[in-house]
Amino acid sequence: MTKEVPRGGATGIPAAVLALLGGLFHLIGVAGGAVMVAGDSDLGRGLLTFVLHLSVAGLLIIGGVGLVLAKPFGQTVTIVGAAAALLLYVAVLLLGALGVYFLGLTGSTLPLGYTAVLCVPAVTTLVLASAPPTARWVTNGWS
Repeated sequence: MTKEVPRGGATGIPAAVLALLGGLFHLIGVAGGAVMVAGDSDLGRGLLTFVLHLSVAGLLIIGGVGLVLAKPFGQTVTIVGAAAALLLYVAVLLLGALGVYFLGLTGSTLPLGYTAVLCVPAVTTLVLASAPPTARWVTNGWS
C-alpha cells in the first residue's frame, strides 16, 4: 500500500484567492491614483501612487490566476507580488515616519494600524504561495 501525497490544493487555492483579493484591493488604489493624477496639484505623488498600485495589482492578479490554473508561473508571480506589496507597505511606514507621504496619505498621522492590517493578508499570501504543497499544486494541478 502506497501513501498518497496530497497535491497541495489546501495551500495553493487559498494563496490564489488571497492574491486575487489583494489584486482587487490594489486596483482600488489604482483608481485613487488616477483621481490624484487628474485633480491633485502634486503630479509626481499621484503618478507614483498610480504606478505602484498598478504594478502590485498586476502581479497579484496574474499570479492568482496562474495559481487557480495550477501553473508554475502563478506561484512565482504570486510570491513576487506579495513581496512587492509588503515592501510597499514598509516603504509607506518608513517614509511616513520621515515626513514623506505618498499612496494618498497626507498629514502627520501615520496609519500604523492600517498598514499592519494590510500586512497580514500579504504575509499570509507569501507564506501560502511559498509552501512546498503549493509547489506540488502547480506541478500536479487539478487532476
